[in-house]
Amino acid sequence: MITKTVTDEMARLVGEALRERYRDEDLVFDPIIAERAIDHYGDEYVDIFVIFDGDQEKLDARWTNGLWIQLDPHLERLGITSVPGLSFVEKSEWAEVYHCQYQRRDELW
Repeated sequence: MITKTVTDEMARLVGEALRERYRDEDLVFDPIIAERAIDHYGDEYVDIFVIFDGDQEKLDARWTNGLWIQLDPHLERLGITSVPGLSFVEKSEWAEVYHCQYQRRDELW
């Protein structure tokens, strides 16, 4: 079972990697939310939302898509065997996305 300690550590690791990679850019990643989720097969995974402020064009899609390869040793240590979900959401859109995400999840449960 994925615990709160694991999701908190995953959020920390993602934030640390993003801040290091984009330290010279005018991008702010805050908050980073990681939470336990269940897929349509009933398997658990971690869903991560990176809320950012700044020019989205500065995000390197190749690098962000490969983030899990970089973090794999840490994920293995945490017992994570599934690929986490990763969503980047502009801060100005977060309230709407967050509301829709939880409304949809409530319907599934």
